[in-house]
Amino acid sequence: MDNMIIPFIMLLIITIALFLERKGHESKMADIYEEKFEEWKKFSSIEKEEKKCKELVGLVFLEDSKLDIQVLDKKIIDRLERKKFTIKL
Repeated sequence: MDNMIIPFIMLLIITIALFLERKGHESKMADIYEEKFEEWKKFSSIEKEEKKCKELVGLVFLEDSKLDIQVLDKKIIDRLERKKFTIKL
């Protein structure tokens, strides 16, 4: 049993050394990737394209052969009075 203690201690020392070396390399790699990510954030330009979406601003009703427009946004009343709209089928 005494002859197995020395190889066991050597194996334990090698295992601890390899574990610490791996941890050191992993932290170095993480630092390198963080630096590269910060550089990328500086030089990359993210352009957001704003899509023009349709917006519900009013409702059109037909009552007794008369068109009634119910406006949901009061800013649109001016456009309706100036007749700046198009009719689509």
